[in-house]
Amino acid sequence: MHRISKQEENEFPLFTTHEEAIKFFEEKYGEKFVFEESSDTSDGLCFFYRLITDEEAYIKGISDLNSTGYIGIEFKNSYQPIQIMENGSIQIDH
Repeated sequence: MHRISKQEENEFPLFTTHEEAIKFFEEKYGEKFVFEESSDTSDGLCFFYRLITDEEAYIKGISDLNSTGYIGIEFKNSYQPIQIMENGSIQIDH
């Protein structure tokens, strides 16, 4: 799976809620779009997700992390971080 480009991100609809954004990403990317954690910020709740772009490297990286505590560059490159705020605004790491 490819990483989301800035151009592709600019073509996404504007979301007004976290739920709208989640529905869009889940329909578009299915099980490759996974929840990581949420955090309360001064702007409200922020939800952190990962778009898995290299499933084999991602699974190996999770296994290595759990067994050794080491995070390799292959693991960091196997997914694209996506942050979604309560108000539906998104931030995609490029």
